[in-house]
Amino acid sequence: MVEDLVNQLVNRRISLALATILVAIGIGWGVTYTTMDNSSNAILVEGDIYKEEVDQARADFPASESILFTFEALPDIFNMEVLGAIESFTQRYSEIESAIAVTSIINSRLNPSDANRYGRDYLIPDITAVTATDLPEIRAIALADKDLTESILSKDGDMVLAYVRLGKIDDDPAVRLRVAESAIALRDSLREQYPSLGVYAVGNVLFERDGHYASKTDNQVLLPIIIITGILLLWFCLRSIPYALSLFIIAGATVIMTLGTYSWLGIALNQISRLGPMVVLVVAIADGIHIASVYAQALLSGQDKLDAMKESLRINFQPVALATITTAMGFLSLNYSSSPAIYGFGNVIAIGVVWAFVLTLTLLPSLLLLLPVNKVPQPLGVKHFIDWVGFQVGHRSKPLFWGCLALVAATFAMLPLNKLDFDRYSMVDKSSDGYHVIRALRDKIGNDQSLVYVLRSPDYYGITYPEFLGEVEKFTAWLELQPETSFVNSYTDYLKSRNKADNDDLEEWKVVPDDQLTVIDYLVGYQLIQEIEPMLPPLFNKDYSAARLNIATSNLSNQELLAFADKIDQWVEQNITKGLRVTRGDNSILFARINGIITQELMSGFALSFFFITVTMMVGLRSLRYGLVSIMPNLFPVVIVFGFWGLWVGQLSPYTLMLFSISIGLVVDDSVHILSKYMSARNAGNLPKAAIAYSLDKAGSAITITTLSLAIGTFILVFSNTDIFQNVAKLISPIIIVALLLDLLFLLPLLERLDRWLHPVGDFR
Repeated sequence: MVEDLVNQLVNRRISLALATILVAIGIGWGVTYTTMDNSSNAILVEGDIYKEEVDQARADFPASESILFTFEALPDIFNMEVLGAIESFTQRYSEIESAIAVTSIINSRLNPSDANRYGRDYLIPDITAVTATDLPEIRAIALADKDLTESILSKDGDMVLAYVRLGKIDDDPAVRLRVAESAIALRDSLREQYPSLGVYAVGNVLFERDGHYASKTDNQVLLPIIIITGILLLWFCLRSIPYALSLFIIAGATVIMTLGTYSWLGIALNQISRLGPMVVLVVAIADGIHIASVYAQALLSGQDKLDAMKESLRINFQPVALATITTAMGFLSLNYSSSPAIYGFGNVIAIGVVWAFVLTLTLLPSLLLLLPVNKVPQPLGVKHFIDWVGFQVGHRSKPLFWGCLALVAATFAMLPLNKLDFDRYSMVDKSSDGYHVIRALRDKIGNDQSLVYVLRSPDYYGITYPEFLGEVEKFTAWLELQPETSFVNSYTDYLKSRNKADNDDLEEWKVVPDDQLTVIDYLVGYQLIQEIEPMLPPLFNKDYSAARLNIATSNLSNQELLAFADKIDQWVEQNITKGLRVTRGDNSILFARINGIITQELMSGFALSFFFITVTMMVGLRSLRYGLVSIMPNLFPVVIVFGFWGLWVGQLSPYTLMLFSISIGLVVDDSVHILSKYMSARNAGNLPKAAIAYSLDKAGSAITITTLSLAIGTFILVFSNTDIFQNVAKLISPIIIVALLLDLLFLLPLLERLDRWLHPVGDFR
């Protein structure tokens, strides 16, 4: 059957190549429709039990998007130049597309007490009238105002925040990118005008812009580096530029068809899946290398071109097909994850693996057969390494076998040193404003994180009942005592401030009113003020049945944030009156829960894919024995690398843990080729040592070249500006290298020992 298929592939290569090119053009046209989804929804898991609560809160408390500007100066921002810059920003905010309002320290109102004391409504009077002698007083008032230092001003006064509120923005990525670009234009203008001042801009539209340009940079910088490095590597290993270019034509066509397929399916790339095409590029080369290397060896032995190609396809069809199936299984196992970022990454590469297999069989033979025979590569560039491996396996089989087992046992014991924690900003470019501002907020103001809760009454106008207000006050008071809390913004804070202002600003009136009509009057007043001051956040919903409460925290790990949330849940269960509901109002908990949810999903996917890959190996190799043997060299590389990662780094996010699953699919390629060649030789009657020599001759060079291509191609991602891609490079490249070494220095001695055990006399007398 394989013989007939090989004959058809070679004899009808021209028609197959033409048909493949036409299909590739049609599918590849879809690349022009490629879209990106850089929103947080692509990272969050779908179906989280709290997502419905968060969605309801967003419907009840609709808030427009905003852009945060930060201004930093030493020793502080209270000098004429910085205040002049903030004044300029406050006047020019409308240059940002869709901007409808601005809040800054320039238009920050004094609290009623300070307003009476200093005889003005605003912290900073008309900037044109401010002199240097006024600045110490302004600084003292600002730093003494707790509301300012807990929200927009650092405690040392060296950083201040300003917010630009945006109107309704269309979801069209081009529109959102345009809004972001207008914000960047204003930021850059301020930087140029005030070079001694640090000006930064952050917001969802800007995070999406960073993702857009990070993807663009990777495609324009990293992708060409991978291509050039790959061509040079293949030239060195295959001793032929034409052969190297042929393989890259196949790889390039594979990437185009993969992206085209993804686009025709209407699926957008996201922060993780955008990495897929680069992985597809290096994976696609692997199939072609096996075909090209054996073809070149056959030509060197004196065969003509057609016979050499048929031999290469005959030898490689089964292992290449088997490797394609198992690799696709490894990546498709990511569909067990409910995060679009993860399963999208797996799907785009699985599609690429399939197209690589098709193009290798239908297009590559035609390309290689077009090359003149006098350009046949000389012996492969890694031959000396393979000769060294053959010597080591032949003379040091026992120490290699037991040494590898000892290494696996030691690293397996180090696996528990890895701790799971997810930093949502690990996908943010380190050179971006967002990366800088998030850490500045954490260090200088202490509100880089927050938990939003919604207190819900079953009754219309229920939040105006004194009983409900008492529950809010009790909840707020408890929260303010917790060590995890930086400060709490509560619905009742507004009521108390308004009540105090309406009663001659007397401190004893800073209490929640006990009259329902007064409360309703204050709420209606807040709504009227919102129409004038659109920067005011929504505190309650339209039917007065739910109130919003914001808890600021800082520098908490995901586990600490979840522990705090659990503590809140327990207190609510024991202390809040039955009938009232407390629900979650933002994505903070959803992000923190990513660790546990995705980890469980990935482990389930890994277990299932590992089972099916093993079964596939048994069926494909037609051997229970060798199918089971294949488990060890495929699983051990992950154990070794993750063991050392636990010792040296110790932190894993779900988006690096997914490498545990996909690495099985990647590294199985080497063991498939080693095992299939070994079994072919044994079935032909060769002794184990001769079978090992045959396996090294026919597969050793090819798997070494593919490993180098994969390892170097993925390692280049270490130059990406995002942590997650750097970690991919730091983990996948060593796993691929270790897999090769185990296949050559452990699997081959294992096969020899296994045959010695099963055939103690026959083959070894």
